[in-house]
Amino acid sequence: MTRPIVVKLGGDALKEPGTERELARDVSGLGMPVVLVHGGGGEVTAWCERLGLDARFEDGLRVTGGETLDVVAAVLAGLVNQRMVARLREAGLDAVGVSAVSGGLAVLAPHPDAERLGAVGTVTAVRPSLLHALLDAGFVPVVSSLGAREGALLNVNADELAGALAGALSARALLMLTDVPGVSLGSARVSRLAVAEVSHLLASPQSRIRGGMIPKLAAASHAVRQGCARTVIGSWSGPGTLDRLLGANPDATSILPDDAFPMTPVGGPAS
Repeated sequence: MTRPIVVKLGGDALKEPGTERELARDVSGLGMPVVLVHGGGGEVTAWCERLGLDARFEDGLRVTGGETLDVVAAVLAGLVNQRMVARLREAGLDAVGVSAVSGGLAVLAPHPDAERLGAVGTVTAVRPSLLHALLDAGFVPVVSSLGAREGALLNVNADELAGALAGALSARALLMLTDVPGVSLGSARVSRLAVAEVSHLLASPQSRIRGGMIPKLAAASHAVRQGCARTVIGSWSGPGTLDRLLGANPDATSILPDDAFPMTPVGGPAS
């Protein structure tokens, strides 16, 4: 089977009217196997507010209490997932919606900081046989970031899930669509980072990597370490975005294996 492209959809990246339909057409135009992984944090937060529930985050991760978990499950595995499936099918693709629970796709452990974060899991292993079967049969899997452990549902960070799946599938690329055009250090966007440089940035309090970019970069480097050829972090800019991000010089940030290009000294300037 041709190595797939994994596309991680950030909720805010596609919030403008019509962008989900444009994305579906972009996926259809790739002409290669694709797995979509999505969160939906913005919609979860909006529904929490409608229901009078607090939306709190710690280091870019949602604090998920019991009532919030119900909203996460309903919005991610229901509304967001099936709406994306409908858009893809409209574009002529045989899409099918699943979650990290389906077929035991992701094996989870309680998050190390579960006492503070609540019903949040972390991915310890991936069983990609379901995705292989769907891809071999010509389907486009759309995976929501809802998992389970010992019969109990858990919220999973969608970036972490996408990184784990991309590595397990030896993906040609992991495209992480977000609301910013890549990783910035100071005022400048970085075009390329080696995995070792990412590790240094995440460990350094002087790096200014904050909030949701922390799990995004961690997932991006994990995917590459586990066999994904590269990860690209970039923004949605209309039709043709996926082709642009897959190009040789995308207007985004690419995370590459350490041996893909001569590294600058760790902590030094990146091109």
